[in-house]
Amino acid sequence: MKLKKRPKPKPAVRGQSNVETAYRHFGLRTDPFTTLALQGHDLDYFVGRAALIDRLLSAIFSVSNIGVAGEPGVGKSSLLQLLKTRIPRDFHSVSIGVPLDDASYFLSELLREMLVAISPVPGLNFKEIGRRLEREGLTKNAVFSITRSIISRLKKPLLVFVDDLEKIKGDRVQHLTRSERTLQLLEELKAVLELPNVGFLIALQEEFYSKVSQVVREGAEPTVLGLFKHVVLVEKWSPAEFKEALRARLESAGFKGEWEDFLEPEALTLALSLASGNPRRFFYLLSEGMYRGFQRKGKQVEFQDLFEAVNEHLKLDLVCKKLLYFLAKSGRAVASNSDLQAFMGLDMISIARRLEILSKNRLAEMVDVADGAKVYALPGTRETITETKSRPPVQITHTTMGEKIYNLLDGQEP
Repeated sequence: MKLKKRPKPKPAVRGQSNVETAYRHFGLRTDPFTTLALQGHDLDYFVGRAALIDRLLSAIFSVSNIGVAGEPGVGKSSLLQLLKTRIPRDFHSVSIGVPLDDASYFLSELLREMLVAISPVPGLNFKEIGRRLEREGLTKNAVFSITRSIISRLKKPLLVFVDDLEKIKGDRVQHLTRSERTLQLLEELKAVLELPNVGFLIALQEEFYSKVSQVVREGAEPTVLGLFKHVVLVEKWSPAEFKEALRARLESAGFKGEWEDFLEPEALTLALSLASGNPRRFFYLLSEGMYRGFQRKGKQVEFQDLFEAVNEHLKLDLVCKKLLYFLAKSGRAVASNSDLQAFMGLDMISIARRLEILSKNRLAEMVDVADGAKVYALPGTRETITETKSRPPVQITHTTMGEKIYNLLDGQEP
């Protein structure tokens, strides 16, 4: 009888238990790097938005349609969640998510949430409407008609928070971009957006900011964009806001000490650079770095942990890792620098080629030209180059950064 081969063991998959072990390894009670949105306690870390929140609240209370634009991960969902907690009892409010580019789905979700959040109104049987809706026995026109009837009977204005509209994808068959498909959906929903006594606060794709702003400046045009009375752009976070949020999260998770005790400064520099002002990306990188720091049983999250998280798919060599650490430590690098060449053990051409590789993978960028030589820095650090120029050059010695980098290359603790 032929014996069957034993199946090879599958590689371990990072699961919830491993994540819990990772943050407990660093003396934390909870995971400080969960997503920003949708969790109530995460709203405590929503820093640097006070002026924007006040502006939006003023606009909301005028019961008009408002667009909240920004790139994915910048905090639009958290902003909508936070705003909803500030709505007084003088208003009804509901929240819906619209991941599908389907007007019927949008209207059905809106009606479903209204039946839950709003007390029954005279003349309408909410239970029967709900049963018919669940059985999909209502057409799009019927759903709109019922929605309009409910809103017209409300004694208080209704505010509708609409998230996930940015997740709508383009249509390759009809050759429509995601922006054009979103605009098409809004056109289909124009009748509900024009209803009196209701205001919509809608998370939009970043490209809609300039489009809606132009319509607002020039006055309403015969297009759905003219239905938006206000539009705001959710700005990216500054390094100071990232550090404040990191400090608040670590403190809330029970960390004893400053963030520098948890995270190596060079690791933070790399995370800030790669995040490019995006909170979701920043905390994802720190989460991955924390997990890798736990795997190697380190006492803090180090540069090598962040690098490994980024390099999982890039497959860069150790020389690139060494050069990237140098950029995080010194702020800039020039291939023609003789001290850098001696430290790296490579000639100018080899270093320049590695800098080009880092640039191609968006881990570095050319920020200046000095004496005909290209100056490279981490992405998003252009504003610090002027300050870096005025500083004395980094002394590359084996007793300072040299030992640190060689230990990184050897995979040893310094």
